[in-house]
Amino acid sequence: MKTIFAISRIFFILFIWTVGYFFWFQRLMIAMWGFNPMSKVHWIYIWNEWQGGWVIQSLREWMFVIALFAMLPVWFTGWAVLCTVPWIKWFKIILLFPIRLIRSKIKKRQKEKNAARPKVTKKKSYKQTRPPAVRAGSGRIKHPEKAPNKEHEPTQAPTQNAPSSISEKKQQSTQNGSNVVGTSVSGNSIMDILRSAGYRLISDAKIAGKKIDFVAVSAGHLLLCLIDSESGDWLADEERFNDEEPLWFSESNHRISPVRIILNARDALASILSGQARNMEIKTMVIIRQGTIINAEDMFEVWNNLNVTVCRYEDGGPEELESLPNVVSNVSSPDDGLYHSISSSLN
Repeated sequence: MKTIFAISRIFFILFIWTVGYFFWFQRLMIAMWGFNPMSKVHWIYIWNEWQGGWVIQSLREWMFVIALFAMLPVWFTGWAVLCTVPWIKWFKIILLFPIRLIRSKIKKRQKEKNAARPKVTKKKSYKQTRPPAVRAGSGRIKHPEKAPNKEHEPTQAPTQNAPSSISEKKQQSTQNGSNVVGTSVSGNSIMDILRSAGYRLISDAKIAGKKIDFVAVSAGHLLLCLIDSESGDWLADEERFNDEEPLWFSESNHRISPVRIILNARDALASILSGQARNMEIKTMVIIRQGTIINAEDMFEVWNNLNVTVCRYEDGGPEELESLPNVVSNVSSPDDGLYHSISSSLN
């Protein structure tokens, strides 16, 4: 297929270049010397003049003869040069130019509005000042607790019930500690979502030379999860060109498609599995965590044909992409033998 595509591309460029070149060359010859290279009568006249002993004398006649002899070499040279131009890349740049122009104008207007608004800073008193929030491991924000005001606490004399009150406080602190741990463990992180669905996870596995964030193992299939944390707006493209990997484009950069990375990892993993894991179904998932895919609606059919699930999480977008909790469904957890067989194959 690649050879057929390359040959078709060469002959298509040949056809377009030949029509345009000879149309321009005909107009040039008629305008400069009144000679139509597409007319048989004019060629017969030139041949008769040559047989009759035509002597080239003026500069204008020399330019006419040079133009005739250079017609075919210039045509062939132009064809060879046009075949080396990456037309698809230039078409993408031209198509993305209006989007870049509109985005630059929008950003410029926002900067002008922000510059026009005067910034008013209010001084805060010591009581209004709060320490910065601490981010817990689950992704939630843990607010700092207020310290008790010892000056206003009434002093109580020790009584016989003091030991019991102390034990009650210990039990309450233990219960509060268990609640905090439970909240951090059962948070909404990607790892927690996959584990709550029944998967057993293998983190940071290196497959086909690329790091895969999670290999989720269930009793019936494997799920390869790649987290895409690149920020900004991206134009997705899953087609190869000149044996190069598909690329995703931003305003000022490009990178290999994460969909292609996860597919390469799937093909490589299928060949190294052994034992109970051999011939297991391998599913793939790309999780957009920060960036936005501006042409996601146009790519849904392409991703479905590639059997890749692309979803969003946290700041990923657009909203047309389904969120990660809605995509992940409950599965049956694997036994220890299957899990260790897969992890040993990866190591």
